[in-house]
Amino acid sequence: MADRNSLRTVRNLVGALTITCGVALVVYFGAIPRGDDGNQMAAVSYTQELGQARRAAPFPVVAPVGLPDEWRANSVTYRGTGDHGTTWHLGFVTPDDEYVALEQGSEKSAGFVRKVTRGARATGESRQVAGEEWARYEGRTYDALVHEGDGVTTVVTGTGSLEQMELMVKALKEK
Repeated sequence: MADRNSLRTVRNLVGALTITCGVALVVYFGAIPRGDDGNQMAAVSYTQELGQARRAAPFPVVAPVGLPDEWRANSVTYRGTGDHGTTWHLGFVTPDDEYVALEQGSEKSAGFVRKVTRGARATGESRQVAGEEWARYEGRTYDALVHEGDGVTTVVTGTGSLEQMELMVKALKEK
């Protein structure tokens, strides 16, 4: 008798787990809204963080003005202190799902550039963009344009094309 009860208990447990997993899959695949390709990242607003950064940072904080509407901000961070001093980060997804980020740091350090570009290296080339000279960096993961200013290093980096990075640089404004 005990064996029959044990078998029934195991059968009931397997049945309950099957039903639970089935319901979970239906909820996951059917009830969670997704974009067309199922891989859309939510856009974030960065107005509040930008205001805070501009009031507190020891350098002129920039942000893009006039980027095409299809560019979606997806990450924003302001840190008053850290390994690289004061830092400002603003990341965007482009219309073709590439990533272009703005990074600013208060320390002129190769370590900051290396960190935010994920190890990209200077090519020795530079580009004139928006009236300023930007050093070109290339890497396995990210490429970048880097500008050393007075008390701030500004980096535009990511998987986006050089044209997309230049578009970001041209859109950068202090206010």
